[in-house]
Amino acid sequence: MDEEFAPVFVKINDYKDILDIVDVIKKKVKDAQETLNRINDLKDEEDRELEDWSAHLDQITAKIEYINKSLFEPNV
Repeated sequence: MDEEFAPVFVKINDYKDILDIVDVIKKKVKDAQETLNRINDLKDEEDRELEDWSAHLDQITAKIEYINKSLFEPNV
């Protein structure tokens, strides 16, 4: 028989332990994925907030420039 396809014999207890370990690994990977998704959601929310702040600052800057121009430049 070809060694590549030779049957592997494992004790039932070892097999059950392996299945339990694989289940734990799957759960850990799922938890990690959920955590990563939550981090991405928070990052997106943070990016939106920063864009809003930037827009507000741009509006304030424009208003200050208008006030400066109105107060300190002579009327034509």
